[in-house]
This record gives sequence, structure tokens and C-alpha cells, in this order.
Amino acid sequence: MLHYKFQVPENSKKLRGQLFTYLYANCDVKTISKPEEIEKDRFLAFSHPFDDWVFDAITNDRSINFFHIDNGYIGNIFHKRPMYYRISYNSLQNTKVKLMNTSRQDLLEIHNDLWSDWDSGGEYNLLVMPNKSNIFKYMGEDYDTWRDKTIKYYEGQGPLFVREKIGKRKQRWQEILPMMKKAKKVITYHSMAAVEALCLGKPIEILGQSAVQHWQNQFGFNRNEMLEHIAWSQFHRNEYEDGTAWDCTFKYQVEK
Repeated sequence: MLHYKFQVPENSKKLRGQLFTYLYANCDVKTISKPEEIEKDRFLAFSHPFDDWVFDAITNDRSINFFHIDNGYIGNIFHKRPMYYRISYNSLQNTKVKLMNTSRQDLLEIHNDLWSDWDSGGEYNLLVMPNKSNIFKYMGEDYDTWRDKTIKYYEGQGPLFVREKIGKRKQRWQEILPMMKKAKKVITYHSMAAVEALCLGKPIEILGQSAVQHWQNQFGFNRNEMLEHIAWSQFHRNEYEDGTAWDCTFKYQVEK
């Protein structure tokens, strides 16, 4: 992958520099600060938090090849600051499941409270709401319209508990896990709660885009394939710094 060229928004480099250290040290990388500076022969690599212009660019021009980096799915609860970051190619989450010869599953730090046998019981459907963000613009939907329509629909399907996206990471963890354990099904648009729900043995339904949408509306399956997919879709900070994350991502998501 060293022959590839990249471009990194200035704020991504400033706020999440460690994630791009390997690229700057080993590849042809250009730092950019506005959409007019995007070059089509370079991969756009950016991380959360990002500037609106970055999302506008990938929304308005789908020919831009990009890597989107955000907080990881599993393991950050063990650390004071996020140590795991997910990465997806030309998508907001990696939805493409691929069989690999090497396993990464043992690298996942799974909290004891985040793993249960399959559970078909529950008191309600849990709808985990996304925030009003650029994600909806990218997906071509209006948040307010989607929200009203979605709540109305699921209220007609039986008892419904709506969980708004509020609070910081540990507060969210403490609140949402008990909710998921009492749920019959967890419904999300884009939330990492879908991954957590499957770990807790709860079926999921995806209304937008999710790394685990391949396993929605399924129950009782062997979750090893799902965990392997997550392990190939998120990486420790150190793996970004030594190039492992980038090498694995090209093998898992970019290369045919």
C-alpha cells in the first residue's frame, strides 16, 4: 500500500494525528483544508470529529475514495480515552464481510458485562436514536422526517422504548446496557449499539448502515464470524501508528 497517495484534512491531522502518523512517514500525503484541494487520485483519510466540508464533499461527489475513522466498536470502555478506532472504506461503516486466513478475534477486549448467551425474552423493542448529524445528509434522508415516521411505525409494533443519543461514553454504557438486556430487539440507524446488542444475545434491526447489518433479524447463530468482522474493522491506536491498521484495511476492504 506504500505506493498509494493520501490526503488528510488539517483538523484530522491536528486532533487525531497518531492515526495518520504511519501515512505521513511512509506515503505521499497532502494536508488539505478545503474541498477545492481534494485530488481524485488520492485517498481521502479523515477522522471524527470532522469538518462539515469533508462530509459535504463525499456526499456530493461519490467518486471520491475515502477512509472514514471513528470510535471503535468494542474495548474502549476499559480505557480513559478511546484506544480503538473503526475504519471504513467508501462507507460510514464497514458492511462488507470477508473471510480472511488470519484471525484477529483474540485482539478484541470484550467486557464481561458485554457478553451473554442468546436471549429470546424481553419487555419491549428498543429504538436507539442517532443524533441529528451529517450522517443523514450522506444517506440522503431528512432526520426529522425519518424520526417521526420511524417512531410512529414501531409504536404500532408493540411496546417501544426510545433511547435518545445523550451522555458521554461511560454514562452511555451504564444506561444503555441494562436497556438492551431488557429488550426483545434492538433497532438502530447507525449506532454501535447494534454490535453490543448482538454480543448480549439480542436480535437487531438496522434502519441505516451498520457494520453488523449482515446479521440483522437473525437469532441463535454462531457469533464468531461477526466478532472476526469487527476485529478486522477496528484497530488499536498503536496499530495505526505501526501501519498494521492500514495494511489490514487494504487487505480486508479495498483489495478484491
